[in-house]
Amino acid sequence: MTSDIEHLQIQANGISIHVAVSGPPDAPPILCLHGFPEGWLLWRSTMRELSEYRVYAPDLRGYPGSSQPPGGYDALTLTDDIHELITALGLEKPHLLSHDWGGALAWVFAHRYSSQIRSLMVVNCTHPKTLTRAVLEFQDFQTLRSSYVLPLQIPRLPEALFTTPLGRRFMEFACHQLGGRSGRMDMPTLREMLARFQRPEDMRGPINYYRELVRTQFSSAWRARFDQVYSVPITVPITLIWGRDDFVLSREVAQQSYRDAGRPVDLRLLPGVGHFVPIEAPETLAAEVRRAIQNAANQPGTFAR
Repeated sequence: MTSDIEHLQIQANGISIHVAVSGPPDAPPILCLHGFPEGWLLWRSTMRELSEYRVYAPDLRGYPGSSQPPGGYDALTLTDDIHELITALGLEKPHLLSHDWGGALAWVFAHRYSSQIRSLMVVNCTHPKTLTRAVLEFQDFQTLRSSYVLPLQIPRLPEALFTTPLGRRFMEFACHQLGGRSGRMDMPTLREMLARFQRPEDMRGPINYYRELVRTQFSSAWRARFDQVYSVPITVPITLIWGRDDFVLSREVAQQSYRDAGRPVDLRLLPGVGHFVPIEAPETLAAEVRRAIQNAANQPGTFAR
């Protein structure tokens, strides 16, 4: 199945956001949030598979194609970007589909703005509060799994290295290693995503997501703000779609996300698929999205192990 993709520049929350759009204008809307180091291209194959929906895939703040301001990379500002983007696009309760860092933002967004979406679908991202607890308590070795975050705290050096030809090859190798046993990683799309990072400035914003994550964890004021956010339960149906071969994020930890979400979570496991589900198994992902949307229309969601 194919679908034409158009490109928009939308002003929201004081920045310009590039949005790729596909599908019939009057079809039910899906808003897709990418992770690191991805951008809208992560969703291209899935958009074509979901040609019966109106699918919106933005480049988030800091990524090539959208504004790259020096600040605003904390999760509250980033979810305000999403909130205002939905309004600027004129979307009426879209389904929210997300992956990796986009998944973390989607969890936070759903706590803050459940009334603005129809359902939440998260692909390979643990609830942020669940994940933070697991790191601090060394649950299922999540502390070691997340240790890659530490080198990213060094100022300027990571973005300078990752935007060299050698650095992009290293990132390609690292992303490929996160693929599943099926060996279905779409390498041309992966290379196309990484090729967008030509200058240190192109990578600085995306890496600042990790820097702000750590900074806010060391601030009692920020922790209190997030505790207040998480105290409000998510009120829309939630589906957690999980490539089982992901070794960076623990499935055992992830399946506890419902405790912090404040409602049941439907856990869907994908054998032989790794971390980058949208470019490993777009057909399977599209089938899961259709299932989740149908379930959201019929019932509030269930938790499954």
